Amino acid sequence: MFWINIDKPTKTIKIHQANCKYILKQESSYKGLERELRDGGWFAIDSTEQAQQFFYYSYPDFKRRQCNACKHEA
Repeated sequence: MFWINIDKPTKTIKIHQANCKYILKQESSYKGLERELRDGGWFAIDSTEQAQQFFYYSYPDFKRRQCNACKHEA
């Protein structure tokens, strides 16, 4: 499982490993868990390419990134 962070202010989609320390533990005022708020949201997805492509299709102009903190821990 992975987490995807949709960040609207920076127009970025960032993928995090399930154990990443930067994954949001609770909703903030502007970013939701499993739902979008004003600044975006965090979504748990399975590891299939199809799950990732859904978000890439929904936000075609957003940059795609991997978390620098957790990508080396995988």
